[in-house]
Amino acid sequence: MTESKRAPDRPLPTPSISTTLGIRSAAGWIGCADVALQNAFLDELSEEEILALPYLFEFWALDHQLPPAGDWRSWVILGGRGAGKTRAGAEWVRAQVEGARPLDKGRCQRLAIVGETLDQAREVMVFGESGILACSPPDRRPDWIASRRLLRWPNGAEAQIFSAHDPESLRGPQFDGAWVDELAKWPKAQDTWDMLQFGLRLGEQPQVCVTTTPRNVKALKDLLGRDSTAVTHAATSANRADLADSFLEEVEARYAGTRLGRQELAGELLNEAEGAL
Repeated sequence: MTESKRAPDRPLPTPSISTTLGIRSAAGWIGCADVALQNAFLDELSEEEILALPYLFEFWALDHQLPPAGDWRSWVILGGRGAGKTRAGAEWVRAQVEGARPLDKGRCQRLAIVGETLDQAREVMVFGESGILACSPPDRRPDWIASRRLLRWPNGAEAQIFSAHDPESLRGPQFDGAWVDELAKWPKAQDTWDMLQFGLRLGEQPQVCVTTTPRNVKALKDLLGRDSTAVTHAATSANRADLADSFLEEVEARYAGTRLGRQELAGELLNEAEGAL
């Protein structure tokens, strides 16, 4: 059994700017402020608050990366490539499992993390640059237990990864939440989604975060048509601050306005194939 090491850091406080200002993206606000106000904001933060700031997602998040209000069962984040979907999913998992302090329990204690394959779930959703481990502060970072394909947080919460190639692996386990990535490209999308729904039976209100580039597949279209589904959407360009300028220039020059560009860059769900009657 292999586990990652967690630094024995003391709990990090969280700056209060997001609640003080009553806004969803404080980084957008402070980024547009004049230099004097920016300096004043930073000067007011303690050393510990500055250390905590990178992990305060509400400060940095774009609108489409934050959970919508209301009573929903599934939250679908539709976006172009590089729009920040993975980061949003990882941060949503954090928000579900973490309590106010590292050992406090969060809303969820048992989650499913479902990717197209086990390798993709592990390398993108867990270990990726925008994955759960990279997004977690040292005092709340979970251990990876490779032999069980499992994340375990300091407060006891667990998240197990599953492959959409094996829907039957979801038969038996039960969960109070789930993060699903790239549903629209799963080979057995409907079967895997169905098995996951039967397992979401713990807690008061099990919820699913779905991060995907849209494709014209029945499982996704059915999900989007449900009254219990909330949707946020963004094009690749919405996250241009975190993308290489040369990447955006190249893909926009080559694919803007094309069917592939509308799907992969604009994040549009295209209902009909080009040339169809």
